[in-house]
Amino acid sequence: MASRFQAAILVSSPMCSNAIAWSDENLIAAASGHCVTIMNPAMPFGPKGLITILDIKPFPIGVIESKGACEYLDSGCMMPTCLSREARPCVRSISWSPLGFAPNAGCLLAVCTTKGVVKVYRSPFCEFSADWVEVMDISEMLHTYFAKIRYGEAHFASPEDSSQVNFEQGNHDDGPIAHLRIRSKGKRQNNSPFISAEQYARRSAMLSSLVAVWSPMLDGESARRFCVLAIGAKSGIISFWRVHEPQCYSITQGSNPAVVASFIGFIQAHNSWITAVSFSKIVFDGSPQLLLSTGSSDGSVKLWWVYISDLLKSTEDSHASFSLLKEVISIGSGACTVLSLLVPDTSPHKIILAVGRGSGSLELLTYDTSVGTFDVSGAHYAHNQAVTGLAWAFDGQCLYSCSQDNSLHSWIIKGYSLHEVPLPSNILGVKMSTDVPNVSDACFGIAVSPANLVLAVVRRFDVNALNPMYQKSSLKAVVEFFWIGGQKLQDDGASDDESLVCWGRNILWSLNQYVHHLDKPLVVWDMIAALSAFIKKSQVSYVEQILVKWLTSSLGFECAPSLESVFPHVYRLSSRQLHLLNVINRHVILREAKLNDDEHTFARKDSKVWITLLEMCEKHIRERLVGCSFSAILNGSLPHAGLAQMRLWVTKNDDKVQDYVKLLASEVKRIKKRYVAEAEEERCSYCSAGVPFEDTDLAYCRSVERHKMARCAVSMVVCPLSPLWFCVSCMRQVSNLAPETLFTLLRYPAPSVDQKGEIILSKPLCPFCGILLQRLQPKFLLSTLPI
Repeated sequence: MASRFQAAILVSSPMCSNAIAWSDENLIAAASGHCVTIMNPAMPFGPKGLITILDIKPFPIGVIESKGACEYLDSGCMMPTCLSREARPCVRSISWSPLGFAPNAGCLLAVCTTKGVVKVYRSPFCEFSADWVEVMDISEMLHTYFAKIRYGEAHFASPEDSSQVNFEQGNHDDGPIAHLRIRSKGKRQNNSPFISAEQYARRSAMLSSLVAVWSPMLDGESARRFCVLAIGAKSGIISFWRVHEPQCYSITQGSNPAVVASFIGFIQAHNSWITAVSFSKIVFDGSPQLLLSTGSSDGSVKLWWVYISDLLKSTEDSHASFSLLKEVISIGSGACTVLSLLVPDTSPHKIILAVGRGSGSLELLTYDTSVGTFDVSGAHYAHNQAVTGLAWAFDGQCLYSCSQDNSLHSWIIKGYSLHEVPLPSNILGVKMSTDVPNVSDACFGIAVSPANLVLAVVRRFDVNALNPMYQKSSLKAVVEFFWIGGQKLQDDGASDDESLVCWGRNILWSLNQYVHHLDKPLVVWDMIAALSAFIKKSQVSYVEQILVKWLTSSLGFECAPSLESVFPHVYRLSSRQLHLLNVINRHVILREAKLNDDEHTFARKDSKVWITLLEMCEKHIRERLVGCSFSAILNGSLPHAGLAQMRLWVTKNDDKVQDYVKLLASEVKRIKKRYVAEAEEERCSYCSAGVPFEDTDLAYCRSVERHKMARCAVSMVVCPLSPLWFCVSCMRQVSNLAPETLFTLLRYPAPSVDQKGEIILSKPLCPFCGILLQRLQPKFLLSTLPI
């Protein structure tokens, strides 16, 4: 059995499936009781974010017309509305949006509660607080829409006498309706119309949300991309909301772009509760399409086509956007608890759907779009209780499942069926000191890290096994982390001695997935942690072997005897490869060499080789950055900030820069004089003294005090004193964003100035590391650490 290498305590117990989610920013959200805890896996004992679920007043949906005081209680449809189990609302579902939808270019978190309320939150990047900030109340907007269409009912019931029922806030866990209280003869309150018990139950079910899930990033007809938030309810209805990327990003409080959701429509997906929803993207007939899988409490599971072009239309006709592909599993198979939908990159014509059920069974569906055939494998009864989590890893080569029976299993696919394989052991030996006991009794969710090398599981503690004096009152649940980089992806009977081979193969896979998918955010914390652990075990040659193998294969070489042989060809690497090499070099090789200098872990010669490689990579990126900026300025798609400084840098490095950069620098001279005239010497932000251009990263004024200031890593202008974008990898600051073209270059751009294509500003990404920039925050606050 695999052993965890670190763990983090939660303040309350989880109660729902999929109670953990890993974001594209390298943040983990764990749903536990009445709150959501957000933590950084790189610092599990460090600062945490918090979303506290507050009780709300019920939505006014109508007043039941009743002839007798307890007549409505005899109606079976009212029983779920009247029963209550919890004293306060708890978290039922959580889901991270793709990167770039928060005002600071981060991820949004959708939270669905047991009151049926769905809200969207962002990180407190400018409030300097632990409490996350609410940006949208989807339930309020949904209630407004249903009230406008009168819940799809043809008419309202008319009152026959004056016996009334009044809404009153109380303890309720199954919807936004709360308890009911019978009122005797008197006037109605809130001018609510009389409705029947059946209408009341139906409206309650329509507004009682159970699950909220974000879709992957989708490309629209315009430059702005978008994603879809799906909300599943008790009525079997799924509503869909379109959220566009902000037109600009900000880290200051006064200029935060608003987050807006547009209602697309809804579909009657099932006739019972929606318990699971999962999205995936697929390329079909040459165009990208969206796939949707839905599961219900009656056991049915369906697969849908979603037409992306129709999602952009301002219409509430949902039938045009969604088409049922197949009801893959019929009613009567046991409640569906979790779904995980995947289209592998290596098999883009294959759709794989894993289904977990309340009975503990696990099923696998495979659909081949090239021939139109479905294959459903038999149920695997690996768990004794409800399956609460499913997570794919390594492009669908491996599937992980967990259950309320506290079990955790690893599976690989052979043909069209699942085969269980052992969980990898912790051969790295890395284990953070912690007092967290190992006395859990149930799993409530599972998540895989962005690079697929770490597995996170949320477990509930067995209160009977805790120390009643020191632990029982403070320990409720725990998030555990396991290494899965050594996972065997083939059941070939390999011995544990070949774990290093598995690690090497999986690390190379992780590196290549970032290179082949430029839209995948660069989050390599788990890769950095694993490589650093190998170096600490004095396996420096093993790490160098992996990196040299990756570089030689990227350059198309069959083999390379040493790292030095790669140096003359570094310029052929793509920008993403240079970014990866920079981050790994800076945070693994050179960092460990510095920390272990006294122990002579690295020879001085080896350190110089890696320092030389880092300098070469940054030189090539600087040239590409300046070249892309010149092209963007010539095309009119980038402000002229820093033009004089970039031209001056080219002049000072005339003997080192590439010819294409010199050509572009000469072309910018033809711009109107008001732009190309040498700008006045920059002034110090502290004393107004002149600031000469001497370095690309730092600036010193001419005064006696020699005030030190930072230069923008993109434009080279002196940074203002206002809050700036900050890179946690190379510690640079940015006030102007780099062109998006820089991050997608496969090699040096051609020396041409006739490019007319629009070069737009990208997300705030570090031009030298490729990771998402953020605002520098105090150490006692939660911040992302993708490296």
